[in-house]
Amino acid sequence: SIMSTYRLALSVALLPLAAALHAPLSMDLASPKFGDAATVSALSKNSLLLNPTRVQHAASSNAPLQALRGGGSTSLLGCIGSLVKNIVGSGVLTLPGAVAAFSDEPKMVHPAAAIALIAGLMSAYCFALVGRTCALTGAQTYREAWAKTVGESTAWLPAFTCTWKTYVACLCYTIIIGDLARDLAVTAGLKGRLANREALLIAIMAAVVLPLCLLRSFGFLQYTSLLGIGGTVFTAVFMVLRKSQGAYAAKGAFAKEVPQAPVFSKKGTSAIKALILVSTLTTNYLAHYNAPKFLKELANPTIDRFNVLTYSSFLGAFVLSAVFMASGFLTFGGASKGLILNNYASSDSLATAARAGIAASIIFGFPLTFVGFRDGLIEMLGYKAPSQDLKDQITVAGLGVLTAVAMVLRDLGVVVSFFGALLGSAVIYVFPGIMFLRALQKYQPGVRGAEYYAQYGLIGAGTTLGAVGAVVVILKTYTNILK
Repeated sequence: SIMSTYRLALSVALLPLAAALHAPLSMDLASPKFGDAATVSALSKNSLLLNPTRVQHAASSNAPLQALRGGGSTSLLGCIGSLVKNIVGSGVLTLPGAVAAFSDEPKMVHPAAAIALIAGLMSAYCFALVGRTCALTGAQTYREAWAKTVGESTAWLPAFTCTWKTYVACLCYTIIIGDLARDLAVTAGLKGRLANREALLIAIMAAVVLPLCLLRSFGFLQYTSLLGIGGTVFTAVFMVLRKSQGAYAAKGAFAKEVPQAPVFSKKGTSAIKALILVSTLTTNYLAHYNAPKFLKELANPTIDRFNVLTYSSFLGAFVLSAVFMASGFLTFGGASKGLILNNYASSDSLATAARAGIAASIIFGFPLTFVGFRDGLIEMLGYKAPSQDLKDQITVAGLGVLTAVAMVLRDLGVVVSFFGALLGSAVIYVFPGIMFLRALQKYQPGVRGAEYYAQYGLIGAGTTLGAVGAVVVILKTYTNILK
């Protein structure tokens, strides 16, 4: 049966997550530098990294890359665990709603899973492209990779995109906090303002999230990544269990208490709206600005080992995403909401535990994401030595804007899919393609193989996907054109 297949998939998904539990909670960013002029020159000459066809015939293809010698100290398994943690986040909770955006037919879960697999493989390839570009140029950040290949004058573009994509992630977290706080309050029997979403959101952001973001050190918060892993695994198991039990079917235990009854095979399928799922997956697989960090930290780095790291991690992310997507959609069909936990009854004790776990992991992990936006914004504004007062002012203002916007924009699925199309496509597909193409032109001017020309297709496809995907989300959400 379909659910037997996804129970097996859940078991497979737990393998990389087990690695994540044993992975380092943070990575040392102070590893020796790599990619100096001599090693880049040597790498350019042997061209093992940038010419896969020659790698297959090179006797030394499994030897450590010269450009990375003396660098990483994290094991392959540790890097896989860390990357899985980096990829998998709250975005998986939006996938059932993304499928429901284009179909309410159960059989469409299979094409949706195929789309998720293709998107995962493409994202993995582009992640590898960033790493290969960094190894050739010696760049140690996403921005530096752009500066060394395309040019310093336009390096603000990827920096700007990554910074605002981080702020969008914070917006998604804020929306989730508001939704989960309301549901937990209702479960607790609270009424009136004590169960009002806006009031709860303001209170939590002001009394809990703001003080955490104003901390001078976030060291102890790194351990909350384990809470996030635990919450994600528990939620996946709970969703598969409820589907297997038929708890939300017509005669199920929670059939009369569900906020909205499941809907199947009534509105049919709209192929063009499948771009909403594609755009949502773009956000779901986004981790590419951290490719340089993983390349630098990987012990005994070789072409094969970095590829194993990349594709194993993205495959694990795909399997877990497929479990969330299938179990949620097959439970609620076309009624699946942008945040799938909103579909479950407030009286469902397992749903309450899942909401509490996800909410706690998001709240305590929020500062780690927000500080990425804050520091990126400060860098873009040109401050070399920002004062603590400036940091605090940006924190207060930034959280205030997030809270205000989250009180208006309540549909998490729309936010994830729109900005996934607009910003995620650039970070995942367009920028890596441009950087790798320019790296080949600069460091291997004589190489013009199939992969070289494929970058033009990747850049064009990423640009088209971003533009068309964003338009489809707007038309579907705010007009009757795609209703």
